[in-house]
Amino acid sequence: MKQHVGVILLAFVIASCTSSLQYSIDYPLTKELFHSRDGVFNGRIPQGWFCSSEDSLSPALRAWFIKEDYSASINIQELHLDRLAARRVEKEGLKLLAQLSLASRQDSATKTFTDSPKEFKIRGKEFCSYEVKGNGNRTRVVVFPAKGKFYECVAMALKGTSLSQEIARLFSTQQSLLSSLTIH
Repeated sequence: MKQHVGVILLAFVIASCTSSLQYSIDYPLTKELFHSRDGVFNGRIPQGWFCSSEDSLSPALRAWFIKEDYSASINIQELHLDRLAARRVEKEGLKLLAQLSLASRQDSATKTFTDSPKEFKIRGKEFCSYEVKGNGNRTRVVVFPAKGKFYECVAMALKGTSLSQEIARLFSTQQSLLSSLTIH
């Protein structure tokens, strides 16, 4: 009996130490694969979304997804760091990368963290996310490393989506997309 109680306590302690995901990864994905422009990763496209074609991508973007009703977008772009910054991120972690990402945003003066950056893992891959509010919009940015490079995945509503349920669904779509990534 004491052994049984000990096992239950140990399981409880282990479960409480693991970080939980802020948003679910249950948004349905299609079987259709997208490939990043730089060939570093691929993944599956969310249902009800399309991936913009190569010829319409901005040179800075590696992948760009648009909801079929044009109410939201998710884009992935590389964060270009100098050697010193890259070494610091490798040493100090993804929270520093999230802070650098926020600082690099053009209108960062009008945006604020909604809470501190959160590190998490999905299927063994490390990520760090933060949310910002500004100009009446809420945006979620997830940073991650892949093949010696650093990326940010930005999810944002494009037209009037301010209901918290819709925003949470958008951010779950982003999380599901990230869960499907395969690094080459």
